[in-house]
Amino acid sequence: MPSVDPVRETMLMPSRFASGTFPISKGYNLRQMLYSHPSARDGDGPGLSASEEIIPAFPFNDAPIYADTLHLETLAFHNFWGCLLTPENVASLIQTDDIRYHVWVAAKRVIESRRIDVTNEEGLVAAVLEQFLVEVTLALLDLCPGPVLVFIDPRLHDDADAMVARARSMIAKFDAANIRRWRVVVTLPATEDGIHAAAELNEHAIQTNLSLVSCLPHASACIEAGARLLTMSVGPILEWFEQQDKITPRVSSTSSNHPGIEVIQSCATYIHRHRLNTSIVTTEMRTWSELKQLNGIGGAALSKNHLDQIPKQKLATWYPRPDDTSGATMRSREAEYPSRYLDSKQGFLASLPAQCRSLVSAVLYVRLGKMKVHMEDIALVVRDEVRRRVELETMDLDCLYRRPAQQVTKPKKTSSSKRSKSSARSKPPLGQAEEPAPLIEGVEYF
Repeated sequence: MPSVDPVRETMLMPSRFASGTFPISKGYNLRQMLYSHPSARDGDGPGLSASEEIIPAFPFNDAPIYADTLHLETLAFHNFWGCLLTPENVASLIQTDDIRYHVWVAAKRVIESRRIDVTNEEGLVAAVLEQFLVEVTLALLDLCPGPVLVFIDPRLHDDADAMVARARSMIAKFDAANIRRWRVVVTLPATEDGIHAAAELNEHAIQTNLSLVSCLPHASACIEAGARLLTMSVGPILEWFEQQDKITPRVSSTSSNHPGIEVIQSCATYIHRHRLNTSIVTTEMRTWSELKQLNGIGGAALSKNHLDQIPKQKLATWYPRPDDTSGATMRSREAEYPSRYLDSKQGFLASLPAQCRSLVSAVLYVRLGKMKVHMEDIALVVRDEVRRRVELETMDLDCLYRRPAQQVTKPKKTSSSKRSKSSARSKPPLGQAEEPAPLIEGVEYF
């Protein structure tokens, strides 16, 4: 029997274990990226045939791409899975004709329904704002095969009952439009009231996304509330650690030992370790290098600039290795499951460690302040459209028509030409119809 060539076995082994999240889809150039066959590279060797290239399965999967933009030309050109609506990307395009059209439609439908008195301006603005988000979501659902993450007004972040009522009212409109529940995910800020609101909405079979999650204890509390998605803002989290530890931004893009990367990675590893029915979606990514340091994420929301750099619908992400001894893996192992942060009598934020409270304040509440400014810009456009529509609906119809003159004064005779006199005699007085010409006998008119 021929002996087994030991060199032949080494050629089938991967040169390295790939990790992270890469801007390619599953199976796309996977062999070229993971494996390097010396016989295929060197011209001296015969190389391996297609049947001999036995590649073992590795724990990787496709992470969907969410479009973090409302630029319709970009959305029509690129191939993506779902859409992420935020106050930032809505306010940035609220003055364009494409988005103002949906404001006009929302105001028209709300005011013509007569459900709210036209004298109640604040009630009309709130209703039109909600209908506007519904109209935009319905338009985005036609552009993508996946779900759309639509937000509840972040100015209600400290009122759980108001967020629940607003979310249920919005989902009822999608139910009336025959939209399946899995295609609409309601985004709530991950405040203490937002987490409790997500827990209540979960009982009504409404899927939620808790945004601005910043650390592992924060994420574990959101997971216990039954949130389907958790969005973590990569840029603000890394910037907070860079300001605390005086780390240069260049290090965050090249090193997996960045403390901000470890915090995000520990949340993803925590979910995979306990096999939880929740996914992490990264947002506000600064560079591709930051995304490549993260394993096992559930999706990535990409801006217009990043969408222009990738023609794919999904990303390839590797699951965290079970024998990994990195700091992120050790954090996920030490974290208690279930954490029971929501059962604390002092409140959720009071039960967090000091560093987590500072990180939550910097990422969550600072961003909420910026969102409030964006919501004011959106509400201003909505209010102007409401006033214009109310003025149109309550306008006196007599103003739209010209009334006939009560008296017709005869013009004074002047020394004008015969042509002007004849034309003046031929015109009827204002408000009177011109007399028809007499019919001529023997002529067929019909």
